[in-house]
Amino acid sequence: MEKLVSVIVPTYNGEKFIAQTLGAIINQDYENLEIIVVDDVSTDNTVEVAKKILESSGRKFQLIQRSVNGHQSAARNTGLDASNGDYVIFFDHDDLAEKNFVSSLFNEIENKNADLVFCGVKHFMKVQNQFGGNSVLPEENFSNPEYYLKLWSEDKITLCTVWNFIFRKSFLTANKLRFPEDCFIFEDIEFILKAVVLSSRISFVKDFLYIYVFHPAQQTKTDRENRTNYKNFRQEIIARWRAGRCILRRIKDEKIKNFVLVFYVAYPLIKLCTLYARAVGKYDDYIKSVRTLKHKKIRKIMFLTLKYITREPELFFKAMMILYFPNLYYKLRRKRK
Repeated sequence: MEKLVSVIVPTYNGEKFIAQTLGAIINQDYENLEIIVVDDVSTDNTVEVAKKILESSGRKFQLIQRSVNGHQSAARNTGLDASNGDYVIFFDHDDLAEKNFVSSLFNEIENKNADLVFCGVKHFMKVQNQFGGNSVLPEENFSNPEYYLKLWSEDKITLCTVWNFIFRKSFLTANKLRFPEDCFIFEDIEFILKAVVLSSRISFVKDFLYIYVFHPAQQTKTDRENRTNYKNFRQEIIARWRAGRCILRRIKDEKIKNFVLVFYVAYPLIKLCTLYARAVGKYDDYIKSVRTLKHKKIRKIMFLTLKYITREPELFFKAMMILYFPNLYYKLRRKRK
């Protein structure tokens, strides 16, 4: 018998999307699937819709209803704890996949004896009803996790989130890998980066099998969180710190380390200063953020942005402006009432 693969689907108010998503999972050509839907205290009919579909699917399933809303991280951890599979896949409640998505990932992780395997992602624009681009896949085969990070630091691979990966569950358990439940943005990227760093072998499928669906409700939510929710953005900075620290402790390549310091330390701190400068009535918070950048170690990291001036010139000039001309930067960026 084929090994069991658990597909974990966290959902919150997914009534409009869950039927199509579950249909894509149920119709996979891999036979031994366990579908775990974790409802994060939805206020619509998500549970009823999911239950009806799962009960008539002929697939193994669990429908778990959380009693407290904990966002995606907590829901994914709940599903992970309940999973019985040898392998685990995390699937978003509003996305789709090709019919051979699970079987292709499973065959690759078995054949290569890897800890994790990923595939390409194609983007579907729901409003336009058309596909709109793919993620960037490596041009050559590799198994070394450090080489994955090297390609990522050179912009030769798209760092997608957890839904285009399959994980060996014993690997996740042995390394105590879980999603940070105090973080609502970037939590999946932290999980992926730590998993890559801690793995002994990684591989990928040279096909675009996961379908990431863009729709208006999702885009509005992302825009609101990234641009106005300072609490969430601070959590993202902490998540970046944790992921960066894990990489810096285990990876020897200096180019990767410099990349991590610039884009996973300097970038979000500069962005936070910019957000405070643009917001009305946040001057005191802006000044506090500027003082953070003047810490000796952080200041040294700010100067590392010079190494990436041809790749992202704005980053270096913003860093220098905030360090040396903070009041001018504030005046240039602030919004008028």
